[in-house]
Amino acid sequence: MRIISGLAKGRKLLSPEGYDVTRPTLDRVKESMFNIIQSRVYGSNVLDLFAGTGSLGLEAVSRGAKKCFLVDRDRDTFSCLQKNIENLGFMPKCSAMNMDSYRALEKLGRAEEVFDIIFIDPPYKKEMIPPAVESIEEKGLLAQDGIIVTKINTDEKMYVGTDGIILTDHRKYGKTTLGFYEYEED
Repeated sequence: MRIISGLAKGRKLLSPEGYDVTRPTLDRVKESMFNIIQSRVYGSNVLDLFAGTGSLGLEAVSRGAKKCFLVDRDRDTFSCLQKNIENLGFMPKCSAMNMDSYRALEKLGRAEEVFDIIFIDPPYKKEMIPPAVESIEEKGLLAQDGIIVTKINTDEKMYVGTDGIILTDHRKYGKTTLGFYEYEED
């Protein structure tokens, strides 16, 4: 895994050794994802849920995001995430949270944080996207012109959204499908 563009282009990311907890995003999928959202990245506030080693959130910071919260509950993965933030020199812009993603949403909601870009990349086939999107809407965590980007296995059913936050686009890349969610326009 590596950063593919921006200030830290080409820098490798550490990942936990010896076990398969994370599902790193393939470079071509990540590049396609960022090509779609690139105009929104510079100066943005980003939330990376189920962050793993931070591939998506750190890519956003490398490309000019102003601030990024990265959330992962696995201790070994979180240790790599913290080291990746330090190694890239992104400490001032990144806040890492070692906790359950839904608890993090509660905490960020109480702090009245608002995000322009939210990445949701949970373990495949766990049905974790619907409750996350519902919580994001309920707590007002997505900026009015913000976007949520999800990643699922292509054989999983695509979540259509809530009454307010809807699926506006989806793209397939091999066995991976990206979903893009925004507030429904009035």
